[in-house]
Amino acid sequence: METTDKIEALHQERSELRRMIGEGITFDIDVKYKRRKRGFFGLFQKREEVTEKRVFKIAEPTLSTLDRLSVLWLDIVIDETKLNSDDYLSTAKQLAAKEAERLAEVVAMAVLGEDYYDVSERGGMFVWKENKERLAELKNLFFHTISPSELLTIAIYITNVSNLGDFTNAIRLTSAARTSEPTNLIDNED
Repeated sequence: METTDKIEALHQERSELRRMIGEGITFDIDVKYKRRKRGFFGLFQKREEVTEKRVFKIAEPTLSTLDRLSVLWLDIVIDETKLNSDDYLSTAKQLAAKEAERLAEVVAMAVLGEDYYDVSERGGMFVWKENKERLAELKNLFFHTISPSELLTIAIYITNVSNLGDFTNAIRLTSAARTSEPTNLIDNED
């Protein structure tokens, strides 16, 4: 009875993960800024503070987006021995100073996905041009608005939606075609 419950729980978890990957994940942030009041007299009045809720979606990345995310992930270096030492707080502060902007860029890259590129067609061929300004704007927004607890949740979302399991299984499947060591078809007559 217990094993059927475990199997059912695994099936439910798998279906929930598939739904999450297929639909993507949305999250929102509150952006606070000051703006002038409308009209001519707005020039002479004090600026009003406005809070605006912005909603973003993280969808399953394409191979190109996954490649860009992987480059950013590989650049993040954590020394686990220092994190387990008595000087944990100092190490955490150094990590925050060093990696905070990079993590904001990871979130921005995951949100942009293929919108990072401006795609045009020339002579029957598609041309992808990076839009670094769009990435910089989103990175800056996330850098100034996301808290560490929100970052942890978003990082889990990005990892789940990235579907690295299926990507790894696809690599395994394609490499399985080569089941034996290469053989030398031409005999050397030395």
